[in-house]
Formats: sequence, C-alpha cells, structure tokens
Amino acid sequence: MPNLKSIKRKIASIKNTRQITKAMKMVAGAKFKKNQAAMNALRPYSEIYGGVIKNISRNTVLYNHPFFKKNSGNSVAGIIIISTDRGLCGSFNMNLFKLFFEELKARGLDGRRIKLYILGKKGADFFKRHNYSVEFTANFSENNITENLSETLAVKISADFINEKAGELYIISNNYISTLHQRAAIEKILPFNSSFESKDSGGYLVEPVSYEDEIIDKIFKNYIQTKIYFKIVESFAGEQASRMNAMDNATRNAGKLINKLTIAYNKARQAAVTLEILDIINGVSALK
Repeated sequence: MPNLKSIKRKIASIKNTRQITKAMKMVAGAKFKKNQAAMNALRPYSEIYGGVIKNISRNTVLYNHPFFKKNSGNSVAGIIIISTDRGLCGSFNMNLFKLFFEELKARGLDGRRIKLYILGKKGADFFKRHNYSVEFTANFSENNITENLSETLAVKISADFINEKAGELYIISNNYISTLHQRAAIEKILPFNSSFESKDSGGYLVEPVSYEDEIIDKIFKNYIQTKIYFKIVESFAGEQASRMNAMDNATRNAGKLINKLTIAYNKARQAAVTLEILDIINGVSALK
C-alpha cells in the first residue's frame, strides 16, 4: 500500500515546483515582449543594410576588397554560435548543437579544421566539454551592452578572415519564426558573394573618390557588426519565447501529475479507512 505521508509530500513538492514554473513563465513573457519589440525595430534596418551591400557588390572594382577574397588555400572554417547563458528553454540550444554537427558531417570537416566563436555560457560549456578549440567566448550577462559585444566579435572575425586564419566564416543561430517556433539556421558571413542577382542596375558613387576604399571598408565592417547584432537580438527573443513555452508545458505537466497523485492519495486513504473498519468489525465479532 502506498505511504500516505510520502504521497502527500510529493504533492506539496510538485505544487511548489508548479508555482516556480508559473512565475518563470510570467517573467519570460515580460522579457519576450521587450526583446520582440527590439527585434522588430532592428529587422528593417538589418534587411535594408543587406540590400546596400548587394548594390555595392555589383561594382566589380570592389571585388579587390579582402571580404570578397576566397581563401581557397585555407580549409579552416570559422563558425559563430549564438547560444544562451541560461537553460530551461527547451531544445533551444540543443538544436544549435545538432545543426553544428550536421554541418560538420555534410562539409567533411573535423575539430582540427574549425574555429569556434561562442556567445553564451551554455554553448561555451558544451564545446569545451567536447574538447573543441574555442577561439572566442563571451557571456551576455557579463556584457551589459550587446552592441559592444557584437562590435568586438565583428572585429575579431574580420581580422581572422583578412589574415587568412579562416577560409570561410558562418553563423549558427536560432531564427525567430513565431512564438511557438524557433528554427536553427546557418548563414555564411564571409567571404561576400560577388554574383548577386538583381533587377536593379545602378551602384553607388562615393565622393571624393580618394576616400572610397576607406568608406567602403567602414560600410562592410559595420554590416558584419549589424548582422551579428541582429542575430543576437533575434536569439534573445527566441530564447524567451522558448523558455515561456517550456515553462508553460512544465506547469501543465505538474498539474497533471498533481491530479494523478491526488487520485492515488485518495485511493490509498480509502483503502486505509476500509482496513480500519474491517479491524473494528473483526474485533467486535471476536468479542461475541
């Protein structure tokens, strides 16, 4: 027969857990609205900036810029992975790690030909446990201004590419699809594609011409920083949405488990009462 006190303790413990997960869901929901607003505000700027880069790239003179150069002699691939500092957000991080290993297998790469740039404590801990060489790590909690973090990382990967320490650079992050759906995706950052297709025909003119290289270089580097910054902001929104859904599922599952244990508790109590009644009846019968 189940122990009544044990079942009662389990019910009380799960009720406390349900209160915590419910509170965490509310906190995640409040953070999600803030991060979603920031993502939606930045998205048009990021997309338009991408269009500017495409227009500039149609000028074949600019193909001499280092960002168009394919380091074919270097088989090392640099990969940025944007994870989270905290857990309890469902499969948000594991989807990134799964995609990373799938890409390694598809491209025939091994750990010795990979440079990792990890944002988020969960990602850094995961790849260090698997003995990967991590070139750059940063936790969001240690950087109050994510824009500064994106600038630092953009400078780092740009220098590594220009100095031919990496042949190609990719970014793996979770794309925000909807509140219920975030999809891990990989996107190439460097080298730039020099064969964009577009119906537009014009490019941009830079005056004075003597400053063209300097201005174009500044635009390209700012674009990489903007790309990384948007991916971070988008990841923040997806993280809170994923945590909100995970905590909602945990709260509902806790409720189901409480109901199940309550039924078991009532059955055990009824059985105990029945045994006591039988004992009384048997005692009375014995006295007769």
